[in-house]
Amino acid sequence: MTGIIGRNYARALFELASETSSLDAVEADLRASRDALFADREIRGFLSNRLIGRPVKRRLIRAGLEGKADERVLHLLLLMVDRGRMSLLGEVTEDFEARARLARGVRKVKLSTAFPLGPEEKAHVTHALEARFNARVELEVTIAPSLIGGAVVESEGQEIELSIQGRMKSLSAALEGR
Repeated sequence: MTGIIGRNYARALFELASETSSLDAVEADLRASRDALFADREIRGFLSNRLIGRPVKRRLIRAGLEGKADERVLHLLLLMVDRGRMSLLGEVTEDFEARARLARGVRKVKLSTAFPLGPEEKAHVTHALEARFNARVELEVTIAPSLIGGAVVESEGQEIELSIQGRMKSLSAALEGR
């Protein structure tokens, strides 16, 4: 889950990229920058170390990314260094990717089911979810035997509870007078 500060950075970058119709390029460069800066534990530790001055961190980022990453991504990273917010880069990237997907009319949907689904069932569920969300769906299916039966759908902060476990909890709460 992204915090408010991470969402603000992502929204600002998203708006800049949208204005210039360079969403794909900015998204790719942001993801590549995150991977380059956070893949190595030593670099991640260096960037989050409060004892290391911001000018040194800025030089590292410039040396590694200047001319290789979109200028807006580079400016965002330098701003995050200046504000001591580099630890939020993963959140910012995640939120930016979600905004970009929605702008393209795609929703990432996590489906938890009690039992594995076959290819025909996945296709049927995907089609039903695309109609419900009025968007193309990227479906990720996980098995959760604790659901007993049915499914739980999660997408972009929404949850649809269709499991036996969920219905039993609702019935239990109703019987207890909640």
